[in-house]
Amino acid sequence: MQHNDSSNKYLLMVEDTASVATLYRTYLTPLGIDINIVVNGHDAIESLNHRIPDLILLDLRLPDMTGMDVLEIVKKKHKDVPVIFMTAHGSIETAVEAMRLGAQDFLIKPCEADQLRITVNTAMRKAEKLKIDDGNPKNHRFIGSSQNMQSVYRVIDSAASSKASIFITGESGTGKEVCAEAIHAASNRRSNPFIAINCAAIPKDLIESELFGHVKGAFTGASTDRQGAAEMADGGTLFLDEICEMDLELQTKLLRFIQTGTFQKVGSSKMKSVDVRFVCATNRDPWTEVQEGRFREDLYYRLYVIPLHLPPLRERGEDIIEIAYSLLGFMSNEEGKEFNHLSPPVVERFISYEWPGNVRQLQNVLRNVVVLNSGKEITLDMLPPPINTAEASSNRHVITPSVNQESAADQFTESDILPLWESEKQTIEQAIEACEGNIPKAARHLEVSPSTLYRKLQSWEQRKEVN
Repeated sequence: MQHNDSSNKYLLMVEDTASVATLYRTYLTPLGIDINIVVNGHDAIESLNHRIPDLILLDLRLPDMTGMDVLEIVKKKHKDVPVIFMTAHGSIETAVEAMRLGAQDFLIKPCEADQLRITVNTAMRKAEKLKIDDGNPKNHRFIGSSQNMQSVYRVIDSAASSKASIFITGESGTGKEVCAEAIHAASNRRSNPFIAINCAAIPKDLIESELFGHVKGAFTGASTDRQGAAEMADGGTLFLDEICEMDLELQTKLLRFIQTGTFQKVGSSKMKSVDVRFVCATNRDPWTEVQEGRFREDLYYRLYVIPLHLPPLRERGEDIIEIAYSLLGFMSNEEGKEFNHLSPPVVERFISYEWPGNVRQLQNVLRNVVVLNSGKEITLDMLPPPINTAEASSNRHVITPSVNQESAADQFTESDILPLWESEKQTIEQAIEACEGNIPKAARHLEVSPSTLYRKLQSWEQRKEVN
């Protein structure tokens, strides 16, 4: 690696645990960026006099000062340098506070190799886009350490540098465009354009022009020549969102474009040649669309080279809280509010709720709360409908007794109804007792992460102390 080539991207890592710093350096080596590791805040600040980093990975706890102190000084000197905090799960609120004060995001330690590489690539590209666009990026990076997401990171990390088409599937609101941007940021095309086109949002008679462009006079209203998405994405990535909504006739033209790399603008007889990488997405089952005649089979095989499924939010466990805290930090900063904490009942509600709208719905809920309320802690009474009602909670993890359901209904009266947290507490305590006090084993049976159980036990202890 050329450590002194100033044309390389430069990352400053502020981490006082040598083993962690060495491990993370190894993880980041394939990116071909210059990495400078310092062990304290003073050295981090001093190093800014020699070279301004493209990204700072900053540990919250340092031997000579806090990460917050370093952030404050960095932001005074170089407000555009992106800072990502590295923190243990227990310090997540401090990390949110750091985002309120200008950090770009946080990363929960320990962090796997794929996730770290994707986070660094995405953060650097986001900072570059900010310089160009001079505004806030609309997308957040991928967040979450669940097993489901680790497999997503692995596919992105392995496939990003290839030219093979990637087909992203997942429910609406799971972050398919964020995923496509992460693929682009991790690829060797990252300095070239990422162009997204939503096949469902553009009227049928305009989509060909949006995709391939048109020449002046091609149709009524075509007063000038216009570049299409295919031409704008030359050298970069073309993201076709909701591709199963595309008209069959246009699918034929898209197939020809994918096979040859050439296309014609609407109204032109000239062929244009470009080099693009295709990433597409749908919230439908693409093979069902093929079988029902709505999607061309030959196009399916051309595009469905590397499938990538994004899990729904309800299957991502603790990730929900990590995403919520990241969004909270970002929105509090943007709206000038002080929120940095979710109350234990809100955490429980978020984890038990089904989230039919996935991450997009979580964004909307938090935006509603941050805009309409004030304070530092988000409480249950601030949540908008439908998540503010007890019925919104799922009883996914409640163990039901093995009795005849009809007789149980006969015996069960209004006086038997317990608050949801109490029945959940009973279930968890029974599971821990059945596993002879082994919390990780109980968590496996309950299909949640051990940290969920530890956090719930802690919140019940606090509730007991208050009462």
